[in-house]
Amino acid sequence: HADGGTVVDLPGYGYAKVPQRVRRDWPEMIEGYLLDRETLVMVFVLVDGAIGPTPLDAQMLDWLRENEIPHTVVATKSDKVKSSKRPARKRDLAEGCQLDPGDVVWVSSTKGDGIERLRDLVRLHLAG
Repeated sequence: HADGGTVVDLPGYGYAKVPQRVRRDWPEMIEGYLLDRETLVMVFVLVDGAIGPTPLDAQMLDWLRENEIPHTVVATKSDKVKSSKRPARKRDLAEGCQLDPGDVVWVSSTKGDGIERLRDLVRLHLAG
């Protein structure tokens, strides 16, 4: 980014296709990285919107709260949730993340839904 901001994509903790020995080192590496970043302004936590927060998602969100690290939950795969079930799914996912439904950014990379809102949030945080 022109203003010196950096976006970093950290490894996921659920579905990455890497050897177990590599994945085993990730929690310590991620925690160290996040705790040592004085210029960190926001962590975007991607949660599968079709299934809701997993125990690992909840653990990560609890850890971010405990360490007072600013974060935003981004619910992915919104297109996988039937429109008739979306209101309940949004409410349940937000509750599982201990958030208000309006605080969760819902996106679909397939349909492009919510992508511009997410881009705007990233730009806002990079601009400081």
